[in-house]
Amino acid sequence: MEILGALEKKIKCLVALVKDLQAQNERLVTDNVSLKEQIVQFELALSKNKNDFKEWDAEKAFTKKAIDDLIINIDSLIESQSR
Repeated sequence: MEILGALEKKIKCLVALVKDLQAQNERLVTDNVSLKEQIVQFELALSKNKNDFKEWDAEKAFTKKAIDDLIINIDSLIESQSR
């Protein structure tokens, strides 16, 4: 009888362990889904930021060209006034 009592106790511990592991697995699955959704959101934000940077680079190039043209025009005006 003592052996059966010990065996029953071990089985109850194993059942409790299995239930805990199942609950932990459910939490991890839920966390995994949430993290995957966050990854999708981060990828969308990153894609948007890449597009923003491309636009800013284009604007920067346009602004640089405009400033270079202004400097050339100013230099031309100064030269023509110096003569």
